[in-house]
Amino acid sequence: MDQLQLAPEIAERKSVTNWTDQKISREAWELLFEAARRAPSSWNHQPARYIAVTTPENIRALSDCLHRTNRWAEHAAGLVVQVACPDDDDRIDGKDYYLYDCGLAMMSLVYQAQILGITARQMIGWDESAVKDCLGIPSEYRVVVITGLGYPSVSPLSTSLAQIKRQATCQHKRYALKHLLSWQRWEDTE
Repeated sequence: MDQLQLAPEIAERKSVTNWTDQKISREAWELLFEAARRAPSSWNHQPARYIAVTTPENIRALSDCLHRTNRWAEHAAGLVVQVACPDDDDRIDGKDYYLYDCGLAMMSLVYQAQILGITARQMIGWDESAVKDCLGIPSEYRVVVITGLGYPSVSPLSTSLAQIKRQATCQHKRYALKHLLSWQRWEDTE
């Protein structure tokens, strides 16, 4: 029997912010959105909608709507703005399913990007009304997440600086599985 192993796209995924100047092809963009489109959703409602922001001037304009800690987004090959109308999906017992469904779709896009050698970095710090004004998003839609994408820089300086930052901020650490998982009942570690 073959040994089970974690998919390399999952094991190697990192949220980087130092990219090359290489553009993402139209075909690659369409494949990313196809991956997102095929994600599961509650009753197949498919609430997620996307705006691909790919020109330097539009990336700069959208970057002006972001929290100052997300200014790295100006250097992305493109930004994906995922939006959804809460009324387009189920809301049961106070739970808005559109958020979960959008998360599944974005994760599909992120892993497809990883397969293509493109890295993705999500952010949640923005002025929602400014983003809506900038991109002409209707009022009934919510901005769920904004994701920067690009081909990662492999320069030794860039790689070293990114590694130092990841270690200084503990971004390289993951909880042990025993910290996250219970079997059958809460805190039953078998």
